[in-house]
Amino acid sequence: MADVIYKRCYFDWGGRCAYCDVGLPRIKTGGKVKASIDHFIPLSKGGQNGRSNRVLSCYPCNLAKGDTDPRETNQWPHIERRLAEIAASPLISHGKLKQLIPELVKQLAVGSAQDGPRWR
Repeated sequence: MADVIYKRCYFDWGGRCAYCDVGLPRIKTGGKVKASIDHFIPLSKGGQNGRSNRVLSCYPCNLAKGDTDPRETNQWPHIERRLAEIAASPLISHGKLKQLIPELVKQLAVGSAQDGPRWR
C-alpha cells in the first residue's frame, strides 16, 4: 500500500519537489532516497494523513521544513492551491500509474538535462 501512495504522490506532483520544484528521481541514488512524502500540515499539528495533505519533497526541503505549520507562517500558498486541485481530481488506478510513471520519469530526465539544476 505504501508504494501505491508514493506513486500517487509522485504522479500528483509531476515528479517535482513541491517546495523547490527540483525534478526528483523515482528511485534511490547512492543508497539515499531523493524523494519523500511530506505532510504539508504536520500530523503533529492536526494535519490529516490523506492525499489532500501529502506533497512530494526532496530530502533537503523535507528536513528544512520539519514540523513547520504553513497556517502559522503563511508560507507556500501555491502548494495549498495545488493540494486543493489534487483533492478534487479523480484517483488514477494503480495499473494506470504503473504505465504513466515511467514516461513521467523520462520527461523529467530530459527536462533536467536541458534546464540544469533548479535548486533555489
